[in-house]
Amino acid sequence: MSKEELHQIEELPDLKVAWHESYKCLNEPLLEYVWEVANHFLPDYAEDVSAAPAIFANRYAERNLSVEERYKRSKEMKTFKGTLEEYKKREYRKLDDSFKEKFLTNEDLQNTIEAYKLDVSKFWYLLLFIYDFIEDIGTNAPALNKSVLEDFSYFHATLLEATSITLKKNNKKSYVVEREDTIRIIQAALQYFVNTYSDIIHSEQDRETTIKQLKDIGLEGFIRNDLSSKISFTDKSSLDISYKKWKFTDMFLFFIERRKATTIPNKKVKVSKDKMMLVSRLIYTVGYDGKRYNEEYDSEGNKNRMLSNLLRRYKNEKFPSVIANNYMVVS
Repeated sequence: MSKEELHQIEELPDLKVAWHESYKCLNEPLLEYVWEVANHFLPDYAEDVSAAPAIFANRYAERNLSVEERYKRSKEMKTFKGTLEEYKKREYRKLDDSFKEKFLTNEDLQNTIEAYKLDVSKFWYLLLFIYDFIEDIGTNAPALNKSVLEDFSYFHATLLEATSITLKKNNKKSYVVEREDTIRIIQAALQYFVNTYSDIIHSEQDRETTIKQLKDIGLEGFIRNDLSSKISFTDKSSLDISYKKWKFTDMFLFFIERRKATTIPNKKVKVSKDKMMLVSRLIYTVGYDGKRYNEEYDSEGNKNRMLSNLLRRYKNEKFPSVIANNYMVVS
């Protein structure tokens, strides 16, 4: 019997559940581990359950479909109302499950999964989900820039210290002012606007009155410091591989931290119960690093500390704010 036959993966059925009806796939047993992690890292604050499992299930079902087949499926589910040509214009990143054989044939990894009494099929879908999510936030994702208010605040603070102002038109200088009294007039005018805006926003009047007053001073509505004012769908960003490994580890350690490994009866080889080693081997499995991440000891017999050293480097850092293409969250 081959190693692939020893560890069969049960196929996840095509649930055809829209993201806003994620609760409908709560009873799918193969998504049990996915739910556990998704509800913690990708919560839906408007609903009781995360939308991520349904998004993942659909991406998995579509992974081998042509664009025409994906379009037909979307029409059947009533999740896309446009034409095929419009559908083809959408950016699409296929869910990658190319490392399945690598996952199944890694005997050390499979022994550890068994020691933790984890269901290999459920664990496979958890691995796919976490990897797909990290690629979603880490590869050509919409950039998260400063909000309008943040940008304006920086401009305001800089202007207050300015000794000259340069204006450009089509990247060419069109006007330069260095007169102190002229600059003071501009600073005073901007400060008056800031004070007026602040008084309107922080007043106790109703929304309609607030919007009218903002229009009266030249605004068409609120200048908000919310997510929608920060997202740029034209600018794209990608995470360094070390950040991907950091997030990958964070999500898997959350899943495994409350679980304990046991001895496997009649096992004649040493089985690692080290949680960091388990994650390290998963990092090797998805291709985020090479064989060194799969080895428990180096050539001199020293314990593999590569992942621990990576996390130690970032212990005082905050993970950068990023937005997902498909999973509709900010991480």
